[in-house]
Amino acid sequence: MSPAGEPDSLERLLYETCEADQLGASAWRARALSAASEYWRASMTGHHLDRRMRELVLVGIHASPASLHAPGVERHIERALKAGATHDEVIDVVFTVVGLANHALYTSVPILDEELEAAGVVAERTAPSPAYQAAKDAFIASRGFWEQRRDLIAELIPDYSAALDRLSTEAWRGGPLSPKDRTLVCIGIDSTVNHLFEPGLRRHIRNALGHGATAGEILEVLQLAGVIGLESYITGTQVLFGRE
Repeated sequence: MSPAGEPDSLERLLYETCEADQLGASAWRARALSAASEYWRASMTGHHLDRRMRELVLVGIHASPASLHAPGVERHIERALKAGATHDEVIDVVFTVVGLANHALYTSVPILDEELEAAGVVAERTAPSPAYQAAKDAFIASRGFWEQRRDLIAELIPDYSAALDRLSTEAWRGGPLSPKDRTLVCIGIDSTVNHLFEPGLRRHIRNALGHGATAGEILEVLQLAGVIGLESYITGTQVLFGRE
């Protein structure tokens, strides 16, 4: 089978959306297509993740608030469904990645707290309540860790904190993905170049190993986080040579 006919090939993806004769119309274009295709193939044809899981990880990477690439979301949802993923599993992925945006508050809220103190401003604080402690315990039970900066968030913006705690645990308490598979998705979104959240990445790798993930599976997830770079080439060629 030619590369253009392989279901996981970059050539096939591009030939379906671009004028095929334009992609290799010069020696330079042909070499660029070959190099990009080899990079895609190396990341998309591993032996540790099955195709369904690979596509679900890519759905998460493209749907992450740090990248939010609609064409990639559409492409990889379609491919995930063809690979056997269910609609509920896809919803599990796109729901799980929502909480990534809260990582911004882990930096911004402590900075605000420090600057308020430096300015002599006394911020209103809410003392930890039994309900908050119960939510914290539930988070630890379902997620296996606790980010200490969430305590400050709960003191300063308690309603937001309560909603965040539910958002952060809902999938882990009843979603269709296994804890291992969902943690692999979390590794994918925390390792992308446009996020690269080291504390979360280390935590999720540790938890994935605890859930039975292998080094090979995790390494393939990291490769998928790298292959998102090809979206620059894919988008550019589709703009230049896309079919009307």
